[in-house]
Amino acid sequence: MLSLKNITIRLRNKPIVTNLSLQIKPGELVVLMGPNGSGKSTLAHTIMGNPLYELVQGSSIKIDGHEVSNAKPEERAQAGLFLGFQTPIAIPGVSLVRLLRELVPQATADTKAFMVRLRTYAKELAFSEGLLMRGLNDGFSGGEQKKIELVQALFLAKHYAIFDEIDTGLDVDALKAVAKGIALLKKQGIGCLVITHYLRLAELIPVDRVYIMKAGKLIHEGKRDVITEIENNGYASFT
Repeated sequence: MLSLKNITIRLRNKPIVTNLSLQIKPGELVVLMGPNGSGKSTLAHTIMGNPLYELVQGSSIKIDGHEVSNAKPEERAQAGLFLGFQTPIAIPGVSLVRLLRELVPQATADTKAFMVRLRTYAKELAFSEGLLMRGLNDGFSGGEQKKIELVQALFLAKHYAIFDEIDTGLDVDALKAVAKGIALLKKQGIGCLVITHYLRLAELIPVDRVYIMKAGKLIHEGKRDVITEIENNGYASFT
């Protein structure tokens, strides 16, 4: 279980998130929504260990019972956590194939099976196999970047994956592909936290729970019907 308890986050001594608690079980798909500036992205980066953000004493982040509040980002990744960025960086000269070969033991142990799996994901997420050999995100469109993030998650997320507004700037076809990738992760037993303030993605994925965040606090927890309520009435009805 990914457990967040009494999470309070500051940036330059300014409180951004206050006393937030939630849990995500393996195979559970949780959506976190809220207006811009609610603290959603800050929360995602803090869970992954971004040193820009101060996690106030008394806050607790546990991955399957192991406290990781003071762990480095790479240690959290090794513990099974993956973060998909809203704007992935480009790494010219380093292809996705090369990156995964460095990080995934199966890639060197059974290269043929690894490439078959990689090409299967390319087909499932509807992108050209040529992207597998190009510099990571180098000249990629927004949709291509997000699909490649999903492929990385499918290989690297051992237990839990967080997606920080992965749907930003996507057309309808790319959005459907991203939703398909998230559903594949859930099917593999990966617990997912999908952060968004758009309704389209939330409507396409198999959501278990929905949280509403406002001004750094969780103000509501519900099921899929919360998405419809937001669509009809916005966030004004949640206090």
